[in-house]
Amino acid sequence: MDTAHLTATPIYRDPRQALDWLEAAFGFEITTLLTDDLGAIAHAEMGFHGASIGVAGPWSGEILGATRMQSPAALEGQATQLCRIDLPPSVDLDAHHDRARAAGAQITQAPEDQFYGARTYRALDLDGHVWTFSQAGRSVSTAEMEAATGLKVVMTPDPAPTPDAPRSAVTPYVSYADPAAAYGWLERAFGLEPRIYVTDDAGGLVHAEMAFRDHTIGVSKAWSERHAVPGDVGGRNTQSVHLQLLQDIDAHHARAVAAGAEIIRPLETQAYGDRTYLALDLEGHIWSFGQTVAPMSVAEWDDKLGTHTQLRPAEPR
Repeated sequence: MDTAHLTATPIYRDPRQALDWLEAAFGFEITTLLTDDLGAIAHAEMGFHGASIGVAGPWSGEILGATRMQSPAALEGQATQLCRIDLPPSVDLDAHHDRARAAGAQITQAPEDQFYGARTYRALDLDGHVWTFSQAGRSVSTAEMEAATGLKVVMTPDPAPTPDAPRSAVTPYVSYADPAAAYGWLERAFGLEPRIYVTDDAGGLVHAEMAFRDHTIGVSKAWSERHAVPGDVGGRNTQSVHLQLLQDIDAHHARAVAAGAEIIRPLETQAYGDRTYLALDLEGHIWSFGQTVAPMSVAEWDDKLGTHTQLRPAEPR
């Protein structure tokens, strides 16, 4: 593992069905698929223009305590995170929208040009996860956006904000009851870097982003009836975020503990060669962190884990 990366993992009632649907609707491609001897999915990832998206089923257990991983379909359609996908110029956004709609995606916002220069649409997948698809258009300066909307763009801390910095293809947006507090805490605890913080005249949050290496993470309010924070849904999460570190995961873990993160899976080296830990943030979102310390081939990790890695799911036995 020679690059740091971010993986957002939505939770589905039927991850096998979700893999097929996400390919048909959004064009995601299966890149990693581990199954056990009975054909059940142990771990799955999909790729989209170099970015990684996880797919998982409902998850509970002693490690998570009162926290549970659930599909929005089990929580009256509410989700604790959403994903933004930035389409490259080679993809026609309107054609992508038509493909998603034809596959059964519920379109909640038709394609339209935005004041910040991008063209976007929003859709719900088969389990009710919110996806925003966006494509860069004309370049719009911070001053122009402020003049058009009356919003204020600031950074915490200064220097000047960098809304034109490169974006990752996949941006998870994590919902908080107090996003301003979360913005500062995520920097102290997990080392996320401030990127842009947009407020209205009253100081209320409109849009905020943080950075992890070359990846973007959104920090938002639960701004519609389809959005919730874990505290609103009994501590449940509908999605998790994994950050893959290049080095010093022990120091990263110590920093998170010092900032008050609740460690729900201890720091330890796994059979597949990564050193990992899981933590809850200040509002109960699940974050996982890993660092590869013993690189393995696919055959080696299958031997260690007793799994079968393949491109597509086999039929259940």
